[in-house]
Amino acid sequence: MLRILFTFILLAASWVWSQSGPDGGAQGSPKEITIEVDSSQTRNHDKSLGLALLGSAILPGAGEAYLHEDKTARNFILVEAGFWASLFIAWQVRDSYLQSGRNYASDFAGANAASMSASELENLASYRSYAEAAHRQDSYELAQVLSNQRDGNYAISSATAWDFGSSNTPENTAHWKSFQSVMRYYRGANVAISFAVGALALNRVVALAHTLRVYHRTSGKGLSMHVDPVISPDVSGMRLAVTF
Repeated sequence: MLRILFTFILLAASWVWSQSGPDGGAQGSPKEITIEVDSSQTRNHDKSLGLALLGSAILPGAGEAYLHEDKTARNFILVEAGFWASLFIAWQVRDSYLQSGRNYASDFAGANAASMSASELENLASYRSYAEAAHRQDSYELAQVLSNQRDGNYAISSATAWDFGSSNTPENTAHWKSFQSVMRYYRGANVAISFAVGALALNRVVALAHTLRVYHRTSGKGLSMHVDPVISPDVSGMRLAVTF
């Protein structure tokens, strides 16, 4: 009812203004007024903002599709698919390097590495041998105690023992360096996973903001108006855009 009343008032005011002269009187050449109804401004008046935002939070692009923004929805979905593919590939690469690290530790360090965790393998990359402190004065034994690899009396089981061999043999050093490279690639894959997860979260934030903007622009909820000048070689005037 309010929209009908507002439209009637706008039409009446436009007619009166078009009949007035340059000095505001009733005489003078009539002015041309064109009233256009832009249906795109209210095409989503029956849509739910909550459902649109929920769709964008679950799958970026779903909210846009719900609001008939098909091209934008397709772009968001393609970007989302790319991020998920990146996450999957990074996850597979990380697991592959982790298994390679276990194989290196088993083959060249004599370790029972079949069930070693990533943190335990990182110790192998940092220290050439579990008994390295015997010929190198450092805090290695304390580090093992803090990581629960040794108890308080520095006891160590054969399951956690490893030794890449003496540094006097270049081949031993080459094996250890190769193992360290594998673990660096493993850490790099972890970073890639973090980036992919962050990108997925950012894609949802952008999709939510875009869905909110589209809904505000196309739902026709609320009353707003703005005036734009129209100047061209053939005509000059003002355009009044009203959303209600």
